[in-house]
Amino acid sequence: MVHPLVTGVATGIGLLTDKYMLGATNFVEHYAEDFHATDAQKDFVKSAMYGGAILGMIVMGPLSDIIGRRAGLILCSIITLLGALLSTFAWGENVLIAARIVTGIGMGGEYPLASSHSAESSETSDGARNVALLYLFGSGGGQALCPLVTYIMDVSGVPPNLLWRWIFGIGSILSAFGLVLRWLTTKDSEKFVASKKAEAEHKENTLSLLKPYWRPLLGTAGSWCLYDIVEYGLKQNDAAIFDAGSDAPYSQSVLDVFLTRLLVIPSLIAAPWLLTRISSKRVQIIGFVGCALCNLVLATAYGPLKEITALFFTLYIVQLSFQSLPGVTTMAISAEIYPSMVRGTGAGISAACGKLGATIGSYFFTELKNQELIATIFWMVVATSVLAMLLTLVAIPFYNGHTLDAADMLARDGKPDQAVKVLFSGPLNHDGSKAGGYYSDDLETEDESDA
Repeated sequence: MVHPLVTGVATGIGLLTDKYMLGATNFVEHYAEDFHATDAQKDFVKSAMYGGAILGMIVMGPLSDIIGRRAGLILCSIITLLGALLSTFAWGENVLIAARIVTGIGMGGEYPLASSHSAESSETSDGARNVALLYLFGSGGGQALCPLVTYIMDVSGVPPNLLWRWIFGIGSILSAFGLVLRWLTTKDSEKFVASKKAEAEHKENTLSLLKPYWRPLLGTAGSWCLYDIVEYGLKQNDAAIFDAGSDAPYSQSVLDVFLTRLLVIPSLIAAPWLLTRISSKRVQIIGFVGCALCNLVLATAYGPLKEITALFFTLYIVQLSFQSLPGVTTMAISAEIYPSMVRGTGAGISAACGKLGATIGSYFFTELKNQELIATIFWMVVATSVLAMLLTLVAIPFYNGHTLDAADMLARDGKPDQAVKVLFSGPLNHDGSKAGGYYSDDLETEDESDA
């Protein structure tokens, strides 16, 4: 029997590779001097992977509802490996852009598949916590690993024309390791197998099951889109943000990025625990409000703050810590609230909208960075965070594990309209009655978790 830790690594290795490969474009444009890329080509290199990711999410999410999560995860690893290898050996700017699109297709499928598989594999109602742990492994590990690898090679004197290829080369190794691990260890969850049997009995199609879920779909897709505008818009450009107006070598900016990724890990560690105490909806609201307030300070006082390096760095870490909370919840909520038989589709649509936001944020934030309008970037983050908070209030349900179980059973019985009503009815007790507080007796059992 495969140890749960090994299974968790096999599920999350794709997200770790994704975050690593996304972070690579933060540095590659600086080191790939042999390409002589135009500003437009640099922008496309950054955004190409997002375009591929959108396609991957739209295709791989629904496909996994048909072929299974295991087959889908293995297919994602194969596509990612091909893209990573092509990126490593790219012989021109346009080839690198094409390689990033291929990588994006594989990476895009990771989000709905890994999160859905992780949530469905939970033996209790701790789906959100499981997804948070997955996010910790992928986002925390991958985002810290890329600047660390880059910094070590830079200070070791690796020539720039080889350094950027080795950045992608490490990504290829991670992809290959993930493919082998998934082939040997992963399997479809019992919940997924049961949902496929129910689907065959009731002969429900995807559209009829998802149509009543228009409101939560608006909430998960919209909030993920707005979050990724912030997440990727900032993280594709923060090396330049730290470097702006500085006389220090570029390696110092890379080190600053690594430290920001490292110091935000405590908030990612806290997220799984927080999701067992507070609902995902509330955690998401806290994250967006905190992000908006921190960036308001950064936007209004960017000039003076940039001169006080320690204070600027601290504020940036605080805002990244708040930012990590909706990073967890946008993925967790999308992986939980849809019926198991169409969960890959619902999560895939939401994730695709997220990557649409990532494309928008990466492109326009880069344009603002090129014009040295750094304070304007922070103003954009404030506006986006406020809008995301409002959308969360309106369109994301407030639920617990019993609510999810009751809604999923109704959907399996061919009653998706009633399932949505239950989903928005609030937290439930074991017997289906409404809970008095968040739980009727303040966390009735140790197994219960706030979804």
